[in-house]
Amino acid sequence: MLNQQGIKTIIMPGKTTIKFINSLKQKKFRKQHGLFIAEGEKMVDELMESNFTIHSIYATRQWIMERCPAQEEVAGKGTGNATMDNKTITRQPPSDSGNKMYTCTGTNDLKQDNTKGLSKGHAKDNSPLQQQVFKLYEIGEQELKRISSLATPNRVLALVHTPSHTPDPAVLRNSLTLVLDDIQDPGNLGTLIRTCHWFGVENMILSKNSADITNPKVVQSTMGSIFHVRAHYLDLPAFLKLPGVEGIPVYGTFPGGPSIYDRPLTGEAMILLGSESKGISPRAGRFITNKISIPSLPGKKKPPESLNIAVAGGIIISEFRRRKGGQP
Repeated sequence: MLNQQGIKTIIMPGKTTIKFINSLKQKKFRKQHGLFIAEGEKMVDELMESNFTIHSIYATRQWIMERCPAQEEVAGKGTGNATMDNKTITRQPPSDSGNKMYTCTGTNDLKQDNTKGLSKGHAKDNSPLQQQVFKLYEIGEQELKRISSLATPNRVLALVHTPSHTPDPAVLRNSLTLVLDDIQDPGNLGTLIRTCHWFGVENMILSKNSADITNPKVVQSTMGSIFHVRAHYLDLPAFLKLPGVEGIPVYGTFPGGPSIYDRPLTGEAMILLGSESKGISPRAGRFITNKISIPSLPGKKKPPESLNIAVAGGIIISEFRRRKGGQP
């Protein structure tokens, strides 16, 4: 039966689908399926404006109707199947007014590969936003609570293909790059990704033992910045001695090192930060060419032992950008 908007009631995702989505909260299943979860309206809007490849979206009817205004018109004109079983939604380039508009169709199992000849999960850098078609499912609030990682579930959740990247030494030699050595806290990693996005740092190199960027806590703490920064998980010593990478200045933070405000800084460099508890490992530390520190200004009181790694990363990246006149 059609409701007054001409939309057929959706069959809610079954137990198997809900179980599958919940399994992606564990690293081994994210790795096995090459998928991760992005949750919330801001996150999904950022996702749909990025070049990440969307697997599927699960949303409330209200979210769907707001994002898919063409549904009623299509049904009324008889120009397409407006039922929403196995529905698809098509992302289009933003309009001149900047509004987020998506073309909805009733076509099932459509798939457009934006990644031929490119890194998995991404379209070519600087290319125009390409149309992407993916499955959209209506889901009730109770079902959304069952798959949500949030204390207060939002109206939409997306499954996203995990991208893979190969860092280009030529790009790294002409840009600022953040290198993380065994960072463990998901919140700190998410904040650093957001900081990189803010300051135009497009590449992050992470040791293989660092926190997983697709961890739901990391994804949510980035507030959508995860879709704008490339993360490369590599063996740091092997990477730092690669031809084309070796010779790039590497700045590392050490207690008692020269103040960052007194050191000459290059705009094209790598900033190496260590783990929250152990700092920079000897394996990675031997590649540092310039030691730096952030001086404390405690006044009359004794300063804390150290800064939070995400705070320290923000201060350092900001100073590098300031020296270069705010240019990436």
